[in-house]
Amino acid sequence: MQEPDQILVQRLRHKDKLAFELVFNEYYGLLKSYAQRFLDEEADAEEVVQETFTRFWEKCESLDPLSSIKNYLYRSVHNSCLNFLKHQKVKDAYKQYIIEFMEEGAEEPYMEKEEKTTLEKVLAEIDQLPPKCQEIFKLSRFEGLKYYEIASHLSISVKTVEVQMGKALRVLREKFKDHKV
Repeated sequence: MQEPDQILVQRLRHKDKLAFELVFNEYYGLLKSYAQRFLDEEADAEEVVQETFTRFWEKCESLDPLSSIKNYLYRSVHNSCLNFLKHQKVKDAYKQYIIEFMEEGAEEPYMEKEEKTTLEKVLAEIDQLPPKCQEIFKLSRFEGLKYYEIASHLSISVKTVEVQMGKALRVLREKFKDHKV
């Protein structure tokens, strides 16, 4: 006789939506509370848990038939929280850099003000990239994610990340080919 968890895993491997709903209802609140131990904001904890369930559904066909759903989900939330905190640090450092850079602009000589204007132009051009290309570029350059991390985060292939980054860099090089950036 199979254990209840093994039966549930089998159903999930066959994309049984009712089985997924059972898992979601049983673990969502517990996982959200667990995530809040790591993260300051409840909304961030909710986002991490929702993303975990999204990835879980996308990958449930490849679950090990003998795996523990509870362990899998808790480990996934734990790792996602750590990644969230790591990327938050990178974003905060970048924001601080931009704030300091912009504040210093009022007292800088002409050449540095020109650099500030160039930075603003580069940021504006990044915002003009196609949405997916822009998102991938920002995750790579502003949040410091590696290509495989971006691919995992967005549930796309590493090759897609490489192609989109290549496209973003080509567009930006072309826009600024006559500038010293």
